[in-house]
Amino acid sequence: MAGTKSRKPTVEIVKRWIKAGYGQGQGSSYKPFMNVRDVPSIGASNMVTSRITGRNHHYLSRQEFKTHLLAEYSRSTLDIREQFALLPWDETQSIAKNLGIRHPHFPGTSTPTVLTTDLVLSFKRPDGIELVAVSVKLTKHLTPRNLEKLLIERVYWNRRGIRWVLATETNIPNVRARNLQFFEAALNDRRGAQSGIDPTHFSRKFEEHHAAHLSFNEIMTKTIQDIGVDIQVGHTLLGRAVWERTSRIDINATPLSHRSAVILTV
Repeated sequence: MAGTKSRKPTVEIVKRWIKAGYGQGQGSSYKPFMNVRDVPSIGASNMVTSRITGRNHHYLSRQEFKTHLLAEYSRSTLDIREQFALLPWDETQSIAKNLGIRHPHFPGTSTPTVLTTDLVLSFKRPDGIELVAVSVKLTKHLTPRNLEKLLIERVYWNRRGIRWVLATETNIPNVRARNLQFFEAALNDRRGAQSGIDPTHFSRKFEEHHAAHLSFNEIMTKTIQDIGVDIQVGHTLLGRAVWERTSRIDINATPLSHRSAVILTV
């Protein structure tokens, strides 16, 4: 979508957004209700292309981005939909009224907000597909007012028999998320594929040069000199192996950096 949505919409404008399909659909055709251009930048937004959905995803906070990476890494994930609109629009207004909670409005207007859930995930299960609604918040942002809005979300999803989860920094695997972010660029960097080198082969060479006293960069330097590629291609190839689960780098043990040690699984 070019440009940004109005930040002070009328009811008629919001109805047009809903009619246009924002916050609805699935897979590659899904359009988030809000994207990074629709909100004031606070330096925490992220865009990432998903290998699962094949589209660009828009995240308004680092915590949402981490949660996306964890979903992207899961073998069971079939679809990831961010900023999912809770429709019909009047239902959340009715829920809020029944709960005695003031429904949010677009700032500076009398127009009720279209509430959204940060991520709606589709997982493959033995008995079919499970939907999970995930609201993402840092614990410091769990103010009484935000808890009221989260209660509206929870009731909305409970009505549909869909599991609702509150994801904070205390209940997600943060080390894994950070390490997936360390290799995130490899998801869409074509230089690795253009090199003609198999990522698993590169990872095995990396592991051959591994030593407990060497940093990530020192092991990487030995590996790229051995194979004959530059550092960007090497990092991309190793990242692909991590995402494809053919690397023995333990992404759950300790946070990785260019200067950190590397732990391998047995």
